[in-house]
Amino acid sequence: MLNDLKPVVPDLPSWWDGPPTFDVKPLNSATRPDFERFAVVVRFAHAGTGEQIRLRYQVFGTTSFATALMSAEQTALGTSLSGPKAGDQVLYYNQDAGRGPAPYISQALVRVGETVIVVVWARVDAYATTSSLGKVAATAATRLKSSTSGKLHVSPAPSPEPALVAPQGPDLTLLGTARLPVEVVAQMLVYPAPTEMTGFFHHAGVTDFVYGDYAVNADTRMEILTAGFTFSSPTGSKDWITAFYGGSSGLSQGVYLNFESDTGQYVGAFGNGTRGVLVVCRSSAPDEQAGRSCESSLVRVIDGWRASLAG
Repeated sequence: MLNDLKPVVPDLPSWWDGPPTFDVKPLNSATRPDFERFAVVVRFAHAGTGEQIRLRYQVFGTTSFATALMSAEQTALGTSLSGPKAGDQVLYYNQDAGRGPAPYISQALVRVGETVIVVVWARVDAYATTSSLGKVAATAATRLKSSTSGKLHVSPAPSPEPALVAPQGPDLTLLGTARLPVEVVAQMLVYPAPTEMTGFFHHAGVTDFVYGDYAVNADTRMEILTAGFTFSSPTGSKDWITAFYGGSSGLSQGVYLNFESDTGQYVGAFGNGTRGVLVVCRSSAPDEQAGRSCESSLVRVIDGWRASLAG
């Protein structure tokens, strides 16, 4: 999907994939409307700036629900800006966030049958043109139609190595897995020097990783993201933890676990030999810090996962 941005961003190599969210039950099960079946969120970040593009695919129970949502948004936000056609129905709006590093928010809402795709483009200095935003919206709608009609066939991903996904237990519910480029790891951590981190992984023989998205059962508002790596060196996991967490007070007996106040996330890292695991617990709500419910869940999951790696 990152390549789909090429027509609208002149410096594509400086854009990075972010971690997706498989927004299905039980994540946010207490507050999810009954008529929303599930959603998937994909993210892209412009390195060195606060600019971001985010797409949320919301799937409703019926087309009438999706159409009603579009009508409600139009009533709330007013007359749509003029822009390219996309999907079955499309609305365009600009909104000033009034704060943050990228306050110029351009938004497209595209309906394709019972699905509404919300495209958000947050820019630093000006709103995105509706022609550029429309290209992203139209591409997303076309790909969705091709997928649901059977025209687009994707080879099924191989099953991830069991040691690189969290053991099945009472603390987490798996929402989805994927194999992602290692560049995504820095975005998961909101790491201040993403190129440096990515360079370390490439030097250690890691180009991609097994990604896991989970809901915390004790508090389904919390989301856990995991990354399972396979290093080329038998000391790869130890070298990784030493390089990035060796001087931290959060490191104990080879396991790093800490609440990082600058990002509002709990972060854990551990490994055994060639295998390493990163876990991040955060709130599924934007701009909200992770809750204390993450702590006990992470401790229990890490203990069980370490035993799995050792086995």
